[in-house]
Amino acid sequence: MPLYEYRCKCGWGDEYVRRYEVSRRPVSCPQCQGAAQRVLCVPALTPGRWGDTPWSYYDNGLGMQIHSKGHRAQVMQARGLRELAPGEVETEQRLCSREHDKHNQDMKTYDRVLEDTGSVLTAMEQTFPDVEV
Repeated sequence: MPLYEYRCKCGWGDEYVRRYEVSRRPVSCPQCQGAAQRVLCVPALTPGRWGDTPWSYYDNGLGMQIHSKGHRAQVMQARGLRELAPGEVETEQRLCSREHDKHNQDMKTYDRVLEDTGSVLTAMEQTFPDVEV
């Protein structure tokens, strides 16, 4: 359940663990009996997501709760996975980008030759000369 903080004009304040539906109900100040207002608060040691704790977290990539670095290493080894080397993702993205650019250039060449000659065979031969048909 979420943690809510309430403050009164007289200076009194306290935190309560309450359901969301109940959190909007007024809280009476024990000092002046006035209505305390709910305020935003950031409690210490709050997990990043519901279900996470300081000693475990949910790993989206593995699809399970991980309890330590050693546990994660065991799971990855059991599934035949490995950690990515620094820069490996960027290198793969650059390679894919180059392949995409080459494909777009080839398609422009194909369209231009097809428009000029009207022959699919000629357009294929000029655009992809190394392909055996």
